[in-house]
Amino acid sequence: MTGELLRFFPRLNPSANSVLLLGPRPILVDTGFGSGVADLEQWLHAQGTPPHTLSLIVNTHHHSDHVGGNHHLQQQYGLPVAAHPWEAHPVNHRHPEACGARWLNQPVQAYRVQTLLHAGDTLDTGHAGWQVLHTPGHSPGHLSLHHPDSGTLIAGDAALAGDVGWVNLYRDGLQALEQSIETTGRLAALNLRVIYPGHGEPITDPARTLAAAHARLTRWRAEPEKVAWHGCKRILTFALMYRGGLTAPELDAYFQDSPWFHEFARHAFGLSPDAFRTALIQELLRAGAAAWVDGRLTALGPHAVPAPGWLTGAARPQDWTQP
Repeated sequence: MTGELLRFFPRLNPSANSVLLLGPRPILVDTGFGSGVADLEQWLHAQGTPPHTLSLIVNTHHHSDHVGGNHHLQQQYGLPVAAHPWEAHPVNHRHPEACGARWLNQPVQAYRVQTLLHAGDTLDTGHAGWQVLHTPGHSPGHLSLHHPDSGTLIAGDAALAGDVGWVNLYRDGLQALEQSIETTGRLAALNLRVIYPGHGEPITDPARTLAAAHARLTRWRAEPEKVAWHGCKRILTFALMYRGGLTAPELDAYFQDSPWFHEFARHAFGLSPDAFRTALIQELLRAGAAAWVDGRLTALGPHAVPAPGWLTGAARPQDWTQP
C-alpha cells in the first residue's frame, strides 16, 4: 500500500530527502538544499508529477537542507508552502533568525509560508489523508506526517537510522532535549511499519530505531557536553559539504562569522575560540567525518558539492525582498 501512497526521493547532503504524496492533489514534503532544486524538478517529472501540478509544499521544519528549494518552486510555479506557525511567522516577517540562517551561518533564499499547520490537522491528497503531528526537539516547530492505516511516518529529522536529530540547547533552551525525548516516545507508541526519514534510507524497523533514539536522548540528560559535541560536529560537517571544503584561512573566516561557533565555545565548553577551533577540527578528524585533502578540510560522508554560482539573490532572511 505504501507504494500507492508516496514516492521517496533519497538525496545526498546537503539536501534532505523529499517525499511525494500521491493523489489528485499531490503534495511534496521538503524541497532540499537550494543547490539541488534542478535534480528535484527532474525527479518530479520522472514520477509523472511535474512541479506545476503540485497542490502544496510541506516543510517538516525550517532548516536550509529542507526548505532550500522553496524559493525556486514558488518563483517558477507559484506553489504554496505549509509549515508550523512557530517557524512560518519568522519566515514571513523576514526575521534574522528565521530558518536559523544567521545563527547557523547558512544560506536560505526567500520564500513565504501560505498555510499554517497544527497538530491534528489532516492533509488530503484526494487519495489518502495524512495526519499532522507536532514533533518538536530538533526544531521547535518540527512536523511529521502519519498515515495510520499503512503505519507510515514521514519523520523529517524526528527519526533517523543510527542517529538522532541534533538538539540546540543554546537557541531552543533546555526543553529541546526533553521535547526530543517526548517526541521519540510518542512516535514509538504508534503502530509504525515504515519511517521515511529526512536523511538516509527508509527505516523498516521503527520500534528498534525509536527505542535506541529514546535511550540515547535520555542518557544525554546527564551528558550535556555530548549533546553539544553532537550538534557542533554536524553543523560544521554540513558547512564543509555545501562549501566544498575549506582551507585553514577560509575556516578562520567561517568561524568568525558563525554565531553557533562562539556560543558553543563559550557556553558549552568554556574554551577560547582558538582552543575550540583546534578541538573541533581534531574531533572531526578523529571521528572520520573529515580529512585534510589538498589543503582543504573536506567532509568524507557522501555528499554532492553545489556547483559554483548556484546561489543568486539574498541568502539571509533579513535581506529578502518579497518573493
